[in-house]
Amino acid sequence: MSDTQHRPKRPYAPRMAPEQRREQLLDAVLRVIVTEGVHKVSMDSVAKEAGVTRPVVYGHFTDSNALLRASLEREQAGALEQLLAVLPSSRDIPPGEAAVQSLAKFLAAVQAAPDRWRAIFSLADSSTPAFRARVEAGRQLVIAAFEELVHWGVREGLDPGTDVEMLARGLFAVFWDAGRLVLAEPDAFPAERIVAFAQHTVGLYLRPNG
Repeated sequence: MSDTQHRPKRPYAPRMAPEQRREQLLDAVLRVIVTEGVHKVSMDSVAKEAGVTRPVVYGHFTDSNALLRASLEREQAGALEQLLAVLPSSRDIPPGEAAVQSLAKFLAAVQAAPDRWRAIFSLADSSTPAFRARVEAGRQLVIAAFEELVHWGVREGLDPGTDVEMLARGLFAVFWDAGRLVLAEPDAFPAERIVAFAQHTVGLYLRPNG
């Protein structure tokens, strides 16, 4: 009997519909980014992470650049959808409450998709312009929403001398860093602690005069 006959067969990846397989591979890309860094994304690393062979990956993507681009586009779309759902928009409650509610919803969204946001927070510091541009689009969306919130607050009685742009950027800084903290140090900085802090501090800046 030959060695070939004795050699165990390599297990095949379970069959999936093409769209399911594509999503599985993009999930694997995200895990590689989070655990090893964006520079480690390759056809080999993704195949290994997904538990499939290289031909399976090549059946859906031409190269690692296509893999990475598709993953970033998917996560960007998902992140923007989450942001649009949590940004302050109500005019039925005081601006301070609206900001704190928005923060609480954002932290819940981050915790609901932790790998997505770990990747986003890491790519925010990337030296690659394309990555930074994707993250910057989300940043500007949040800052613009906070500027609108502060403008509304001024109309409702906030100090008319308020520097709207600086306050909006300060709110964004709290918003963004809170998302990092709730993932990086969840025991020391649980969402409840962050929101309680925001209720005391953000309210000071968005409380109408009088």
